Amino acid sequence: MFRLRFVFWLIAVTATFIGNQLIEHKFIMILMLFLLSLPIFSLLYGLLIRKKLIVKVVPETEFIERGQTACWYVRFSNLSKLQTMVLRIVIKANTLHIDQEQIKSILFISQNSYQDIRLTTVPAFSGPFTVDGLSITINDIFGFFRLKSFSANQINFPNIYVLPLEDNSENYHEYLSNQLAAGEFPAGKSQTLQDEIDRLRSMENGDSIKHIHWKLSARMQEWMVKEYDKEDDRTVTILLNLPEVFFKTYNKESNRLLHLRNYMLDHTYSAIKIFLSREATVRLKTYQPELMVEEAIHMNESDLLRKQLSFIPFRLVVPFSEQLYDEKLGNEQNILYIVTHEIDHSLVANLRALRTSIGSLHLVFAIDQDTTLENAREHIERLSSFNINVEIAHSRKVNIYAE
Repeated sequence: MFRLRFVFWLIAVTATFIGNQLIEHKFIMILMLFLLSLPIFSLLYGLLIRKKLIVKVVPETEFIERGQTACWYVRFSNLSKLQTMVLRIVIKANTLHIDQEQIKSILFISQNSYQDIRLTTVPAFSGPFTVDGLSITINDIFGFFRLKSFSANQINFPNIYVLPLEDNSENYHEYLSNQLAAGEFPAGKSQTLQDEIDRLRSMENGDSIKHIHWKLSARMQEWMVKEYDKEDDRTVTILLNLPEVFFKTYNKESNRLLHLRNYMLDHTYSAIKIFLSREATVRLKTYQPELMVEEAIHMNESDLLRKQLSFIPFRLVVPFSEQLYDEKLGNEQNILYIVTHEIDHSLVANLRALRTSIGSLHLVFAIDQDTTLENAREHIERLSSFNINVEIAHSRKVNIYAE
């Protein structure tokens, strides 16, 4: 990138060249050659000196609640013993979900020293949060050019994970609790059943670290996990079909989807707390991007599932139809709790096929517009005819749940 000094240099070279044509003199010729060599030398030296810049980023904390401040400490180290560095830092503000187009800053770093900056922002949405629009340029020795030194991908900006919030609506808590008490949902397995190991096997992708048999793994020199009797494994399995959001096209529509996504994550976390309070075992399956399966039995383990929700990426990793296809519980005592933002013919067909292999299916249809509900009315009626409980959860209204 050219700077204003480069323009002045061009004017000086042009004036020197014209002067040399009008007055033939060796001094003017030498001056012109000197001026011509300046940007070449400056560029080559700048390319060399930018390798002396080291950037390290450390988050203040890995997890925060939505509404709290996310903070990174960024250290810029100048390893050169000769040159003071002038850095220009630019951050595309749409990645931080704020109204400004970009954030700019100029930083001076003396020879063989470092400078720390503290980057803070308040995330508005739950999920992995990072600064992916960062660009760092360094001035050459004479200030003719700005040389790109680092981008966010090269710096390895670590994520800060924004946790969903609990919806403390007594109405919904009473609604789910009453269904559990009435036998609509299965009761959780007891701790006695949890301790009865059916077999031990090698660890596979998706296994929870809570089931690792540490002593046997040490002897076998490979990860071994405990597997429990499936006949007594009465659990609530949770799947989420969240809207996909592209931040590079951040606009009103993506902002709407992000708020709907917030609501779905909050609603899911609230349901997890309710299930655990009723002594149900909760199994949460997500893709981030690999399959992640975690189970919680006690209320004090809800934070584990809450963190798992914050790991879910904004981009779609595995189509939801494939997630349903892989869901083969094969246990009549289980319930499948699904949270989705859309209902179509494909989903109805998949749920109908899945309904025969599980004990109960509860579908949460999260919406933020009345037109979405009207367009899906026919699908909802079909699902109800398959004995699938459909819960309408409106993100912008107070939901009234039937007793």
